[in-house]
Amino acid sequence: MGKHTDPNEKSKGKYVVIGLAALLLAGGAYFGVTRVLNYSAEKPKEAVTAKDSPSSSKEKPAASSKKKPAKKKTEKSSEKKTTKSSKKKTKESSTSKKQESSEKKAAKKKTSTKAKKKPASLDAGALTQSAGKVYYGVHYFKDKQDFSSDNSEPTIAANVIELFIMDYALAQKDGGDQMIQEKKLTEWLVPMIQQNDINATNVLIDHYGMDKLNDYFKTQGYPDTRIERRMVDINVRITDNDNYTSLNDCMKLLKKIYDDREKEPQKTMMEILKGQVIRTKIPQKLPENTAVANITGEQQNVENDIGLVLTEDNPFAIVVLTKEVSDIVKTRTAIADFSLAATKLK
Repeated sequence: MGKHTDPNEKSKGKYVVIGLAALLLAGGAYFGVTRVLNYSAEKPKEAVTAKDSPSSSKEKPAASSKKKPAKKKTEKSSEKKTTKSSKKKTKESSTSKKQESSEKKAAKKKTSTKAKKKPASLDAGALTQSAGKVYYGVHYFKDKQDFSSDNSEPTIAANVIELFIMDYALAQKDGGDQMIQEKKLTEWLVPMIQQNDINATNVLIDHYGMDKLNDYFKTQGYPDTRIERRMVDINVRITDNDNYTSLNDCMKLLKKIYDDREKEPQKTMMEILKGQVIRTKIPQKLPENTAVANITGEQQNVENDIGLVLTEDNPFAIVVLTKEVSDIVKTRTAIADFSLAATKLK
């Protein structure tokens, strides 16, 4: 017979299983309750911590925000100070600049006032009243000042025509060494210029020919200068053709001689003019040591003198041509006074 299990043992096993299950359930329940309790106990702390944390974080920004304005204020005040100081500096610099510019303007004004000083004037009243018609001009080489009657036109040249003849003669081949009637050219030029020797002048007019001389005058830019006759004695009244020049032509030739005085033929022309022995007009009242290179001209009712007054401080060219002269002494004196006044002009 097989072995049979006791029913009581079976029910015992059931109870054991039930007991174990109960224990497990109770343990699980206990564990669950404990866990829940622990969680709820920790959460308030976290909540407090969390609460504390935001508030502290809030407080920090507040503190920092409180501090920041102070910083901003400091920055603003420093900015204001910087701006103020920079403004002050700008103001000061602009003020100093204004001062400088005003000083410059004042200096400029002074300079311009000096520069705009009353322009120099040359009194030609006595000169213009000394003859029926007067043409005059003065050109200063250093400061380029000009004084003129501004009435240039062809007028009687008298012996002044000889300066133009000399200009032509020395411009020819061989210059002063040309041989004319067994004499060097310079042997004719010296008496012609320095002594108004009309015989020497006529020798040169005949030698070169009026047409060639007149063509040369035109090409050189002397449109009013022309030879129409040979030279005659001062006492001979001219009724027909005459020799002509003008204020502008004479001034142009004098400038050419001065500007090229270190070159030939102007160098020779200057030296010959300096030897002038007729000193009744331009050089008459000048100091003895004043170098003058001039040529004078006389004819009935005509008193002319043109030349270079070679003062050290301000050399100048001077031209005086007259006609309808009724008082020779008066006209010559007026020319001498005008020349002297020109040397004193500053």
